[in-house]
Amino acid sequence: MTRKPWLRLLYGLLLTLPMTLHADSGGAGGGSNPMDASTGQVQAEYEAGYRALKAGDYKKAIKSFEQVLKDNPSHAMAYSNMGFAHRKLGQYDRAITLYHKALALEPNLAEAHEYIGEAYLGVGKVSEAEKHLVILEKLDAKMAEELRQEIARHKRS
Repeated sequence: MTRKPWLRLLYGLLLTLPMTLHADSGGAGGGSNPMDASTGQVQAEYEAGYRALKAGDYKKAIKSFEQVLKDNPSHAMAYSNMGFAHRKLGQYDRAITLYHKALALEPNLAEAHEYIGEAYLGVGKVSEAEKHLVILEKLDAKMAEELRQEIARHKRS
């Protein structure tokens, strides 16, 4: 396993950090906000899922991302990362479904475009992978090149 996918996952994690920073309106009492605890729990579960991905424990990662999505169903990176885990387990159809959910929430999520392209290659749908390559070329040249190489490798085999 190369380090590059994990760097992208880390980047995705960093992109979600602003979602966890909760702007406090400074309301009366200054007590703890229940939303903060919930947001903190979602972030902790997301980080646990990320660690499990990094360790190659894809089933554990899936459970963590499922919990994230139960608490925050609009967490695009959780869908994308859960798709990644399913793809690594060879569950391409499930992965594709999850990538579509991520892209419905964030149409310009480069990681999801690259990974769905790789999942489509896993089920022999080269033309679908190429559609995502076209989009990815506009979003991230480096990821586009990686998908382009995977498509070329698939065509040679």
